[in-house]
Amino acid sequence: MLVLLILSVSCNQKAAEVKIIDLTVPEQIVLNPENLVKSELTITGMTCAIGCAASIEKKLNATPGIQLAKVSFEGAVAQIIFDPNLIKDEELNSVVKSVGTVYGVTKNERVDIFSEIKSE
Repeated sequence: MLVLLILSVSCNQKAAEVKIIDLTVPEQIVLNPENLVKSELTITGMTCAIGCAASIEKKLNATPGIQLAKVSFEGAVAQIIFDPNLIKDEELNSVVKSVGTVYGVTKNERVDIFSEIKSE
């Protein structure tokens, strides 16, 4: 009797609805090492390492065309390795400013070797 009760209850339940989700994966950009250049940006408006510098660094590293970005709160500088064929110098400034209106770039200079920055 118990088996019949279980079967009747389980058979009356609706099947779970299956939803199909269209997941678009962004195209992976492969950077050509021969095109990569280095820039140092002097950044104003940062008040802390955890919030400000980390947020700017995360945004820069997520930007297509940038291979690597490191932001130093103490040095008020971002060191960026990027492909200028994929992202222009002015766009680097815009990426920093897009993190927050308080941030600004006062200097954007191409370098052969990064200057030493203090570690947080």
